[in-house]
Amino acid sequence: MCKLTGHNYRTVVKYLEKNDFNEKIEKNSDDKRGRPRQIDSVIGIIDQWLMQDKSAPLKQRHTAKRIFTRLQEEYPELLSVGYRSICRYVSEKKKELYKESRGYIPLSHPSGEAQVDFGKAMFYENDTAINGHYLSLSFPYSNAAYTQVFKGENQECLLEGLKTIFEYMGKVPYKIWFDNLSAAVVLGKNKTRSLVKQFEQFSLHYGFEATFCNPNSGHEKGHVENKIGYVRRNMFVPIPRFTSLEDYNKELLLKSDSDMDRKHYIKDVKISDLFEKDKKQMINLPIGC
Repeated sequence: MCKLTGHNYRTVVKYLEKNDFNEKIEKNSDDKRGRPRQIDSVIGIIDQWLMQDKSAPLKQRHTAKRIFTRLQEEYPELLSVGYRSICRYVSEKKKELYKESRGYIPLSHPSGEAQVDFGKAMFYENDTAINGHYLSLSFPYSNAAYTQVFKGENQECLLEGLKTIFEYMGKVPYKIWFDNLSAAVVLGKNKTRSLVKQFEQFSLHYGFEATFCNPNSGHEKGHVENKIGYVRRNMFVPIPRFTSLEDYNKELLLKSDSDMDRKHYIKDVKISDLFEKDKKQMINLPIGC
């Protein structure tokens, strides 16, 4: 039998004498696999955050990256494992709670251009829950972006958000891609477009070219579509709480700057360095701004 199977004599005898092949093998208490894992120190915290997410909007729940970042910031003394270990645990835990899959499409664009869109997110102002909106102006070349929060998604919010970001940067993108926002454009017969008067005056004042996607073609501004999700997951989780919307928007501009202190996902160069190249291709603010 040993020659036939190629196994050791003792192994062959062990299985010949075995009556129940479904019998579970008890783990040795001294086995390394039975010892506490390094990740155990933060599992309770992770589980709590993921359970709280079940009552949060679907797109405002923690990702593994956001959990790892929060653990680094809030519980550095307990965190003794790397991102991959956290990622594996979060993935398995989420399968118990709900199934999710996310992805993004990397895009390439010339420097100096921007894309803009609105997203939705919940926040608390003076302990009052508000289903709010946020405007993101993204720069596909560098992967940078700036964000501002509002209670609505009208023309006033669009123009105020762009104006605030332009003045903060001290520059204006020479071309900005828009979806067919009713605050900016009116679609007529045969897919003709007419700019809303106030928006047209705004674009002429700042000197940028407004370019609009074809109907039902959001992929034409795919960078900002992905950035909307990134901002929601990384800036609005956990759900923001503040007393002053104006002060919070100032804080978001600083957070957007801080977010550029990382490498581009393809170019292996800091986003902040690439953004400087973006700004060199932009136009100056009009005199008086």
